[in-house]
Amino acid sequence: MTDGPATRTAVVVGAGLAGLATAVAAADRGIAVTVLEKGDLAGGAASFSGGQVWVAANHLEAAQGIQDDLRAAEEYVRAVGASHPELIDDDALARWLTEAPRAARYFEDAGAVTWEIIPDYPDYYQDAPGSRATGRYLTAAYDARRLGAWRDRLRVSPHFPVGTTYAEILGAGLRASAFGASSSSSPPPEDRLTFGTGVVAGFLVAALERGVEILLEHTAIELCLDGGRVTGVVAETPDGARRILDGAVVIATSGYDWDDDLAHDFLGLKPADRGSVAPRTLTGDGIRLARQAGGAVVEIPANRVPVQVGYPVGGYPGFQVAREHSLPHTFVVDRTGKRFCDDAVYWEIVKKTLEPGSEHLPCFMIWDTRHHQRYGLGPTPPGGTYPPEVVSSASSLRELGTALGIDGGELEATAARFNDHVAHGSDPEFGRGTNTTWQRFQGDPTQQPHPNLGPVDQPPFFGMRLTMVSTGIGLTGIAVDPDGQVLTAGGTPVAGLHAAGAAAAFTSSGTAYNSGFSLSRAITLGLLVAEQL
Repeated sequence: MTDGPATRTAVVVGAGLAGLATAVAAADRGIAVTVLEKGDLAGGAASFSGGQVWVAANHLEAAQGIQDDLRAAEEYVRAVGASHPELIDDDALARWLTEAPRAARYFEDAGAVTWEIIPDYPDYYQDAPGSRATGRYLTAAYDARRLGAWRDRLRVSPHFPVGTTYAEILGAGLRASAFGASSSSSPPPEDRLTFGTGVVAGFLVAALERGVEILLEHTAIELCLDGGRVTGVVAETPDGARRILDGAVVIATSGYDWDDDLAHDFLGLKPADRGSVAPRTLTGDGIRLARQAGGAVVEIPANRVPVQVGYPVGGYPGFQVAREHSLPHTFVVDRTGKRFCDDAVYWEIVKKTLEPGSEHLPCFMIWDTRHHQRYGLGPTPPGGTYPPEVVSSASSLRELGTALGIDGGELEATAARFNDHVAHGSDPEFGRGTNTTWQRFQGDPTQQPHPNLGPVDQPPFFGMRLTMVSTGIGLTGIAVDPDGQVLTAGGTPVAGLHAAGAAAAFTSSGTAYNSGFSLSRAITLGLLVAEQL
């Protein structure tokens, strides 16, 4: 009698969307998969996200008669990434765009997700060639009861009104929906998971149903190497012991948000100027693991990384995205008291503040009492009391400038110009409110004549210093080939080592970023890596 073939094994590091997608697809191929998760909850950064998955020419578009094609998608990505075209790997771009529709269909057929198109949600850059007004953004809802005992082991987003759908919030605006307003007259079902939490939940259940072992509070600390080949990983267990797990290794640890050294190296930011809205488990572990085996890192310029602007809050993870700067009755200035960009759109602020030699950091959000009464700030409801350690207030803009350490006289002049322009329904200086996506999703649909514009002229006035907050999507990451194989600086594959999701450098899109790119790559590389194991 002879023994049968040995069971193939794989170790996935990270239980976010990329890691779980890899585990599901690998288990479907008969591979015994163990997932190591550093935190005490599964879901990773994806669970905290908006759950947008950007897939051009997807099967739902075809079913609904929405016209789209991959050539237009490529044109769009290249146009958005035109600042540094050399950072786009042509083969990786083609592989991602071609395989993303297959991955979306694969995981739906596998029972991991039931996709729906986010209604009437356009690409970020509507003026870019190849953009589409709707169809490319997929998301999903999930019944929490199907999680069973794992319901309490899944991260739930503190940044989005989980339970409410995109269709429901688009009528009221995202900020209003945070306090219960939506186009629906009834409250969301308590068992309905939406946004990133809803997308990840189905993948978690699909992995568990396939017998995937998910070990929480297990930190991968060292790769096992044999003649240059990665053969496993050493993990630290909850009790501090070490455990060796054999098999090919897939790094799916997302970004480096909470590591001071890496954030400084890749973003140029000091701890006082930065934070993150991602889980605090994102400390660049994947980059360090890959480097142990000779894996290279590809860097993307800091001012092209989708860092957002935000502020500190009391709850986990300690920061919140400042979506309120997109609403009427506010604008953003630097220390001179002057505006410097389309301050309704976060990436325009970040591009200016993080470019080499920028004089726009720190920057400040300024608003008036109407903004306060209508929108509030983070966990502070409309008309509520702001935390004094975050928000300053004054009866005049000049006094507010003094409190914030900015030029109060220039701040008054900035407001006067802004208010004069807003009275005519436009912002000729910087084009605030011209982005149609931000009009629909981040503005106030009840504000006339424009959802992103309103004068800042009613005292008392308020202001706060904005923090640059990462989102788990660093763009800079581990060098990989189009199928997720980790590469050395010389382009040689590191045998037995793969990377998926935001841990892998975004060479498929370079400096181009649009919401949904990251989760799209997560499921696509998850499938492609599983097919290589």
